Amino acid sequence: MYRLFKGETMKFTFKTEKPTGKWSSFDSPTHYIKLNKRVVGEISSDKPFKISLMVIKRDINEDGNPDCKWKRIYFKKDSETLQEAKDFLNKDADKIISVYEFNYL
Repeated sequence: MYRLFKGETMKFTFKTEKPTGKWSSFDSPTHYIKLNKRVVGEISSDKPFKISLMVIKRDINEDGNPDCKWKRIYFKKDSETLQEAKDFLNKDADKIISVYEFNYL
C-alpha cells in the first residue's frame, strides 16, 4: 500500500500496445494501466470499456485458490469511450491506491 502525504497526489498512466505481425488485423490493441511505470491492470479494448486491476488478496483463501496471492478485480463502471475510463480512474486515483495493494507485472 502507498501512504500519501498531505498535498501529494498519485495518478495512473496508460499505454496502448497495438498488435503487430502477420495476424495483427485479427487482434485488438491492449490498454495497460500503470502505476509508477509498472503495469497494474487493463482496460478492455471493446465497448463498453471495462476496467480491471490486479490486487493482492487480503486473505489467501478468499477466492478458493490458495496457490495465487493476487486476484483481478473489475469495476462496475462501464465507459462508452476509452478516455472516459481513463478519467474515471484518475478522478479517484488516491482513494483506489490507498485501499488496494497492487500486484505488478
